[in-house]
Amino acid sequence: MNQLSNASAIEHGNNEGPRVLIVDDDADSAEITARMLTNGGEDFRIRCVASAEEAYVALSLVGGTGQSARMAYDIVIMDIMMPGVDGIEATAAIRTTKRGSFVPILMLSGRRDLDALGQAFMAGASDFVTKPIEPVELQARVRTLLRLKREQERRQARERQFEESNRELQQSVIDGTLIDRATGMPSRAWAEMVLRECRGSGVPLAAAMVQIEELDAYSALHGVRGAERLHADIMRRLTSVPAPLGATLASWDEGRFIVLLPGMKDSARVAALCTGLQRAVEYPAMPHGNALHHDRVRVSTANGWRPAPQAAELPSALIASLAEENFRGHRNVENA
Repeated sequence: MNQLSNASAIEHGNNEGPRVLIVDDDADSAEITARMLTNGGEDFRIRCVASAEEAYVALSLVGGTGQSARMAYDIVIMDIMMPGVDGIEATAAIRTTKRGSFVPILMLSGRRDLDALGQAFMAGASDFVTKPIEPVELQARVRTLLRLKREQERRQARERQFEESNRELQQSVIDGTLIDRATGMPSRAWAEMVLRECRGSGVPLAAAMVQIEELDAYSALHGVRGAERLHADIMRRLTSVPAPLGATLASWDEGRFIVLLPGMKDSARVAALCTGLQRAVEYPAMPHGNALHHDRVRVSTANGWRPAPQAAELPSALIASLAEENFRGHRNVENA
């Protein structure tokens, strides 16, 4: 028996090419189909089986061994006329399984029988080619079906990623991790989720960090509860500041708040936002009572932007720049 027609044959081609399963009871016809594909310039990995039952095993639909369970095919080329279980019935059986529900199936028909082709499409066939097969047509149909399969797989991957993110969001809301208990506003976990989303979707990010000055001294005088009330008051003031569409305000850590602006790269606009945030906190004044050089609560600000791959690094850069500039007596940092 020709090696290509052997159901247990080793696959031909490299380890990277598309995997093709040819189902045809005529060994010579199967070999011709395989040769047409390999002569098209693409290095397919091809395996031929002679019946629907052998196809079920090859696709790991029934009776799969440890080896066959690991095998998968990118496309099935199915002869419509076969003894026993024909191509239409085999296609319908494949489509009823989870493993075979999305694999492209290209039907080969010896004649342009519209009734048979209609039944094939109803059974789940993706496309058809009539015999005698034209090599260029076969290669074009196979490439088109493989391209559609790749697009479908990418879409399914995006859908799975969205569903996972949605589950993570729902669980985080249930756990309370997305809400800062002291302020009732989005928490650092929420902000970090926005950072990951920017990085994953290739969106640049601008941000403004607001930091309470001399918070330790305030807490020493007013206590923990007083500091919590201060955080809540500042958050309320910050939310009153007009911000660009899509901006997210969140608590970052003790004494710090962050405004995230996905897609923003306008430094002047972010600097103007920082001015508004600072003014909202400091006017009307909130008494401090324990500061070294002033009598009211004050905040420092820092802003900057990063391209998507470095989006997650921006908050740390803003905090570091604030520490350096505060040491020098400066209260505002631009383009950190």
